Amino acid sequence: MTTEFVADPLVPLELTLGIGKRYTLYQPGWYTADDSSAGFLGSNKQLYGFTSLEDLVEFVDSGAANDLTPSAHFKGLRIWTTEEYSRRLCIYDLTRLPEIADGELSADEQAGLGSTLALMLDLLDYMDVETGASQALHDDEDISKLASGDELLSVFRAAHHRQHVVEILDANWSECVSEVSRRVITPKLPEGPAGRGPAGTGGPGATLAGVRGAVNGTAPSDGPVPLEDAAPALTLWFGLADEGFYALRGTALTDGHPDYLGTPSPEGARLAVWTDVDRMQAEAAQGSTGEVSGLDLGAVAARDDVSFTPHDDNIFDLVELADSVGPDMDADAADRLVSAWSEVLRLAAWGGWRDVTELLGPDSPTGAFMVSCALDLAQDRAGAAQALATADTEAAAAGWRAVVPALTARLDQRS
Repeated sequence: MTTEFVADPLVPLELTLGIGKRYTLYQPGWYTADDSSAGFLGSNKQLYGFTSLEDLVEFVDSGAANDLTPSAHFKGLRIWTTEEYSRRLCIYDLTRLPEIADGELSADEQAGLGSTLALMLDLLDYMDVETGASQALHDDEDISKLASGDELLSVFRAAHHRQHVVEILDANWSECVSEVSRRVITPKLPEGPAGRGPAGTGGPGATLAGVRGAVNGTAPSDGPVPLEDAAPALTLWFGLADEGFYALRGTALTDGHPDYLGTPSPEGARLAVWTDVDRMQAEAAQGSTGEVSGLDLGAVAARDDVSFTPHDDNIFDLVELADSVGPDMDADAADRLVSAWSEVLRLAAWGGWRDVTELLGPDSPTGAFMVSCALDLAQDRAGAAQALATADTEAAAAGWRAVVPALTARLDQRS
């Protein structure tokens, strides 16, 4: 299957090569980047290709250095869920070119083939492949026109130009695929909780999908049971200025809001947090963490078959979410922001944190933006784009950034 690229600065790819399927990242506009970033996820002219989408997500979330690290767009991927990667995934089977399988190239097949050629030429450039076959593709004018999207030029509508492309690819494509396949490596995945790169912020666990090997946050049949499936509770992860923290709350309501694990007091509760999810579960099993209303926390934490790793939907990087607020915000970013907004307001209600509530309440610039714009944008409702174009996104983002130190001051860090 060959697809055309989506209009994203960084694109997750599923590539079928001579070595099988590999998942990686591609920056189609790499040649215009002024930040020294390259065209692909990799290093030293070798492409990083992972055998599963979940492993790609885990590697990106680890913050490990690679040729895309300098890109301003790379950091934004850290708040993508596995479902988001899957939704944006572009699939290329480079071992076959269906557009010319019958020995001909028709006019309506040119766009799809051009997308594949653009990808191949960028791969050859990135890997510095210099063979007769690679040069044949690079030097051919018709191949270049197709790859650059010029397939509608009248000169290329001629049948002999299209046939020339078929012949060039028949003679050289397989060798180019072999050269690319030889230069794909799979780097070792980080052990333990993932890091978050240069900022040193702790990441949300082994994978954004929750359990290692899970798909869309659901554990395989022989894998651990997610906490939310084993008990009326769930694990949260908050990314703050310098670190990321795990917390836990119940799902039943007490006085109109869920109960969080922490220490309530009239002066304002403190939220119990950990930088290591395994340590959090171990201490909960020992009964040393406190209690959550309506939950036998010690018993469920002691179960070997239960995982406290948070689901994608419960991962909130508040710094990156604040950075996502702007005139170019899309529905997916708005949806993540709305989820974080409701969670932090619930947390503030539990803790009695008036300052946090005021920062996000409907009378604040941030709350007004959430109510009048972000909610509609997240649901892709009519008029949302116009509302976003006239919204004060700078004030809304400033409010979100102010939440970070206010929340940090209310944490009781256990490990």
